[in-house]
Amino acid sequence: MWRGKGSPSPTDLALRLVRQLPSEVRTRTKHVHLLADAGFSSRAFMHGVRNLGLDFTIGMRADRRTTEGQRLKDITRQQCPVTLAGLPDLQLWLYWVWLPAKKGEKREQRFIVSSRQRTPQTARQTGRRRWKIEALFKTLKSRFAFGKFGQKTKLGVLRYLCLSVACFFLCHVEHLDQTASGQEVSSWPDWGALAGQVRMKFVGWVRLFELEREMERILAVWDGTRQHAA
Repeated sequence: MWRGKGSPSPTDLALRLVRQLPSEVRTRTKHVHLLADAGFSSRAFMHGVRNLGLDFTIGMRADRRTTEGQRLKDITRQQCPVTLAGLPDLQLWLYWVWLPAKKGEKREQRFIVSSRQRTPQTARQTGRRRWKIEALFKTLKSRFAFGKFGQKTKLGVLRYLCLSVACFFLCHVEHLDQTASGQEVSSWPDWGALAGQVRMKFVGWVRLFELEREMERILAVWDGTRQHAA
């Protein structure tokens, strides 16, 4: 976890995590390919990953420049070799994907570079896999309180992650149940509404019990007031 200024940077922490991969994983027959977003596009990170013998695909800013001074967004051909400014000894290949347009907005072009030459279609498929994983953690953070944890240990973070994933899983099952029953649901569900539905379905009795106890206390106060008045 990044603890702010004066502590190891996110890049250092990410490289530390990659170095902790078991040797059985890094040397197995199936190729290990690291995916990262533009937040990890620094020279130190890319050099560190290559020094570990791993290939990578990393998102890039559109205004990132090559050694010739050309911006990535000005390049018109995919799957072409590029060398980025500050990384003249690292051969990379450029690709891009178009994200679907949001309401009232234009399509968004996202650039990625890879240390391994692949077809544009393969690069797009790889990016989609990463975005699915990223979407899960963004949902956990924004809708299931994963961004609110105050744990300071690895075990505490893992416990909190398990709780967040369990909440997400229950809501996902509820969404599938609504879809199967023929209810009109959007492709991207309202996680807050689903969480409320799951809470009422599985632990609604807890709230009913609390309301019953509260009603008993209110009635007791009223009875006492009447007796005092009499």
